[in-house]
Amino acid sequence: MSKSLSELYGFKKSGKKIGSRELKKIIIEEYKVVLREQEEASEESGFASVTVGTNIADLDTADAYKQLTSGDENAPLIQAMFKATDKKDEDGNSKTGWAPGAIKKAGGVEAIKSWAESLGESELSSRISSVSSALPGTGLPKKDMPALEGEDAPAVKDALSPGGKYNIDFEADYAGDEESLDAWISSLEKEDQERLKQGNEPAVKEESYLREEKFPAPGTIKGGGADPVGQALAFLVKGKHDGNQSDDNIDVEVSSTIANSDMVPTQSNILAGKSLLFAFLQGTGNTDLSDMGGAFVTSAGEILDGHHRWSGAYIGTGGGLNHSNVHKVGGKAANILPALTAIGNAIGRTQKESIYSQDQVIMERWNKLAGVLKD
Repeated sequence: MSKSLSELYGFKKSGKKIGSRELKKIIIEEYKVVLREQEEASEESGFASVTVGTNIADLDTADAYKQLTSGDENAPLIQAMFKATDKKDEDGNSKTGWAPGAIKKAGGVEAIKSWAESLGESELSSRISSVSSALPGTGLPKKDMPALEGEDAPAVKDALSPGGKYNIDFEADYAGDEESLDAWISSLEKEDQERLKQGNEPAVKEESYLREEKFPAPGTIKGGGADPVGQALAFLVKGKHDGNQSDDNIDVEVSSTIANSDMVPTQSNILAGKSLLFAFLQGTGNTDLSDMGGAFVTSAGEILDGHHRWSGAYIGTGGGLNHSNVHKVGGKAANILPALTAIGNAIGRTQKESIYSQDQVIMERWNKLAGVLKD
């Protein structure tokens, strides 16, 4: 019979709440258990430990080649490819994604082996290393990156330039003589505030030269959706109310093209399993990553969305692929990411979370702590 964590660590079931020292002990022991299990699994398989959360920069390329050419479906890296598209439902249960079906259709583990062998260890290692070395030392976590879809490009273009339905307020003159979006909303007449709540823009009035407005933090904007209301609508139209209809203008080139080798990653963590899944499917002709699916990049090629399609295409082709269906936003990533993230939230796009399986394992174990932590 399995023991609960309270029994395992010597805490009797009672109404007494454990202290910080005891909780610290549990956390440390749980972390050690996870590491020990991974080490044991690695020793048994003869391969380095790889999970769905492993960063491609942390791969041992020689071991990666060994795993890919093993023909062993249980090799950790191949398992990470199979699980790369799995999702969690609202209850935290894992749901199998499309990867297993795609790999099976492409020929399964034997096809993965043949593909890797056709490239050879030196070439495959070189391509993986090129992707790894291109990653920045630090980058925004996925949850703070813009959560935009390809179909959002017209709305983004509209929001970043004057003359349309939207125009966010990001430079030169600012609406309302207020530094924050919420303060500007509060400064409006009650009638205009009510109009925003109902999803209608206030009437545009003449404004004097005003001060800077900061963008709402990722995931905090209220009223976002296909038909934004309240704060979200106010954010999207604020630039139309600053008295200057020629500022607040960033060019967005919809449905453009770019060479894979000209693209620059902005995330420091790109998942190894997902990258190699895409690389395998591209390299065997079972997918076409030339179509980036409406991903966003800057005019300098900095990737704002689609990092795994880029890395998979690079490993699959050596960087020799030209991409279509790419939306190019003028400016540098560091300057425009806050605006794009807020625009995405305002039109109803929520941030995407990265998968870190080790953390998930620990959290699943900690669910058993409920009886220990109750008052």
